[in-house]
Amino acid sequence: MTKEKNKIILVIILILISLIALVGSSYALLTKSFKSKKLSMEVGTLKIDFAEGNAINMANAVPMTDSDGMKTTPYTFTITNGGDINAYYTVSNEEELANTLDTSYLRMKLTGSDGYDSGIKTVKELGTETYKLVDETLLETGKSVTYELRMWISQDAGNNIQDKVYKSKIVVNGTSNKVPLATDKILAKANPEDLDYNSATDAQKKEMWTFTHEATEQTTALTDYHYIGADPNNYVKFNDELWRIIGVFDTDDGTGKVEKRLKIIRNESIGYYSWDNKDKTIGAESTYGKNEWTDARLNYLLNPGHESETTGGSLYWNRGAGNCYNGQNNATKACDFTTTGLTEKAKSMIGDAKWYLGGSSTDDDVTAPMFYTRERGTGVYSGRSTSWTGKVGLMYPSDYGYATSGGTKKNRASCLEEALYYWNNSSVSSVSDCKNNDWVYKPNLNYQQWTITSLSLYDNEVVNVNTSGFVASDSSMFVSSVRPVVHLKSTIKVISGSGTKDSPYILSGN
Repeated sequence: MTKEKNKIILVIILILISLIALVGSSYALLTKSFKSKKLSMEVGTLKIDFAEGNAINMANAVPMTDSDGMKTTPYTFTITNGGDINAYYTVSNEEELANTLDTSYLRMKLTGSDGYDSGIKTVKELGTETYKLVDETLLETGKSVTYELRMWISQDAGNNIQDKVYKSKIVVNGTSNKVPLATDKILAKANPEDLDYNSATDAQKKEMWTFTHEATEQTTALTDYHYIGADPNNYVKFNDELWRIIGVFDTDDGTGKVEKRLKIIRNESIGYYSWDNKDKTIGAESTYGKNEWTDARLNYLLNPGHESETTGGSLYWNRGAGNCYNGQNNATKACDFTTTGLTEKAKSMIGDAKWYLGGSSTDDDVTAPMFYTRERGTGVYSGRSTSWTGKVGLMYPSDYGYATSGGTKKNRASCLEEALYYWNNSSVSSVSDCKNNDWVYKPNLNYQQWTITSLSLYDNEVVNVNTSGFVASDSSMFVSSVRPVVHLKSTIKVISGSGTKDSPYILSGN
């Protein structure tokens, strides 16, 4: 088998079924016994092993109901990816030549340990000659999946099936040179929404959780996926640095095209800057800055297209150095992104995204789900924008709130019912379970973390995540930590890594 071959046909089951007439209208199924063989195929660095199993034994079977068919002893086979790269595979039932049995009487059901269930199929309904049972499915390195196959003759079979023969084989097609999309790889391990975190296995706790949301003023009902807990396996190498995956989201690229894309945040701050420190002389309503993200000075620092600005314009995007806005009344300080700004490779992986700029009317009574709804709402200070399309933004308050797993004293559901403003409430000891089991929380930062969300009743207030773990707001001219956030293109793939800090996901744009 050469490395150039990217398909392997692995025949793992041979079913020989012949029907013979007995007395009256009873039937028996004559089965030629066989033993499956353990096959080990290598293509490049891909190796897929198939565990040995017993022969299918349907001797003395008679036509039966579907419920009885489901009680028959299944044939079990296991597919294991023992190689060092991920693979995709399909499973099909392939007819042999010279079959004479009308396959409308032949039933088949295939179930997998990964939750796959083909349902009861009439073989004839599946197609002709080759019946696809499992569509292209990702099998990660070191992982296995076990299948159980049942076949039987339906109860409505009549005398016309006497002396008829059906002969087929199960075929697995493996593809070795297909690198999985990052979203596919990560979503394959996502946990259901109703799984209790404290009851989950250690492995499950490290993966994403499903969240469903009702429609908002700017979005339809959506399902997204967040990493939660104190330290999940969401590390990714990006821009030659450690970043963290917030989750997988249905992302609008600004034209109405929506795709599932990874949303990532820099693990550490790039520094401490004003969100916007304009004063009345250049367009702000007060001397405390302006909470309009579309022309905010921090936006101009992070994104392309603002190179003409004499201060801060696109310095982070272009890996440049100069002065950045920092403090009240247009104050500045020296800033240098020549080693921390975006590389050309990193920029090529970032896609345009629609960022929702809905504001919150309050900051002291808002839960994570409430923030989600308001972020995607239309409540903003007079004249402010409700959305923006661009490359680099900041997290939402809900990104922080949804990242908690809760703990043993206050579980995840209770944390999501608690206003984020009170997550550091010293009078309620259990509330510390919320912030301390939230990987977005950064108590070691010198300043609170900016979000992209404003307060709708004020011209300068912006929401932030405090170093003590609660969510409040400050005037945009104040200085806070900046952790850039981007949505990667939907074509980004994972080529290696397990998502741990020591083995972060390694990405490819090709």
